[in-house]
Amino acid sequence: MIREWAAVEGDLSREHHVSAAELAVMSVRRFLVLVGSLTPDARFAQAWRRTPRRVDSPEEIARITGLPAT
Repeated sequence: MIREWAAVEGDLSREHHVSAAELAVMSVRRFLVLVGSLTPDARFAQAWRRTPRRVDSPEEIARITGLPAT
């Protein structure tokens, strides 16, 4: 999230009308609720979907790829 902070801040401003000053004093709970409710078109949501994740479980790999676990 830190790497994409400009996208987070821009999305919160655009979609939820949160100013930088409001963001600076926002509770963690409120922040997570607002980030969690960003639209799929939000820049941060798009960046998050592109971020590779480490997956070790064969079952999880199968779920993500749709290929059978071996």
